[in-house]
Amino acid sequence: MEKRINLKDGLLKQNMVFMSGMLLAPVIACCTSLGKSLAVCFVFSFVSFPSIILCRAIPRTIVYTIRVILYTIAAAIFYIPAAVLAEAIFGEQLIASAGVYLPVLITNALILSKTETRFYHETPGDMFKDVTGFIVGFDIACAVTGILREYLASGKIGGAEVPLLFEIPALETTFGGFLFVGIGAGLFRAIYNFRKNHAAKDDGEETLTEYAEDMGEFLVGRHRSEKEKIRIYRAAVKKTKNINELLDMEFLSNNDVLEALEAIIAEGQEILPEEKPAEDHSPEQTDDSAEDQPATEKISTEDENGNIS
Repeated sequence: MEKRINLKDGLLKQNMVFMSGMLLAPVIACCTSLGKSLAVCFVFSFVSFPSIILCRAIPRTIVYTIRVILYTIAAAIFYIPAAVLAEAIFGEQLIASAGVYLPVLITNALILSKTETRFYHETPGDMFKDVTGFIVGFDIACAVTGILREYLASGKIGGAEVPLLFEIPALETTFGGFLFVGIGAGLFRAIYNFRKNHAAKDDGEETLTEYAEDMGEFLVGRHRSEKEKIRIYRAAVKKTKNINELLDMEFLSNNDVLEALEAIIAEGQEILPEEKPAEDHSPEQTDDSAEDQPATEKISTEDENGNIS
């Protein structure tokens, strides 16, 4: 079954900041104003998009550890022109104030993780749309965070005065940013889950992708044994009825879960075990099975001396 790419995955359902909790350090430390937020968005987009396209072309026959190193090198190559352009556009002082948090974008999870678990399995056209959704989702989260923190901390947006009843200067600090992003993520998830549950009630049933994600979250949060991992895998497969659809599920990015699937395959077990027909214990079958059994009675023999054994 061909997977249909949904741009809402990167924008909403798997938003890298408010839903997945990825790349929080640059957002918390740097996104204190509109200007800094736009600088982070620019560098992130300039580095991530071409890096992912290049990394996808790296053969999977290469050892995973080596592939990750190559991913980082590719991102570092694109970071150099990104930093130069960012200084020309936003100013050297603003870029310098970001410190090490802009170079950290080289090792972002979109390049190192989702290239392996998601983008490799998509066609070039689908990958283009999917990557765009994730990048735009991150950029929007950065911009919104920077605008609100600047406004609430100083009563300004982009340096322009905007009337404000009270100011919260602490939001400019790293600790204030941590609290702000945490509260924002909580509100974002609450709204998303409310809309998802409301839509599920209207449709009458949970979608396959949502079911698999719920199972994955349940697995990662509570069950660690191999037996439980295999059980949850099989439950998800029974729901999807299609192994290709299961392999597209996002929760498979969890390494423990991947090892469970590899264990099933290595042992030669069926991913979706066939249901065994109920055994018929009718009298006729019992009689037939009894006739097929070899006789176990001892046969007496007499040797040359007349002894019976």
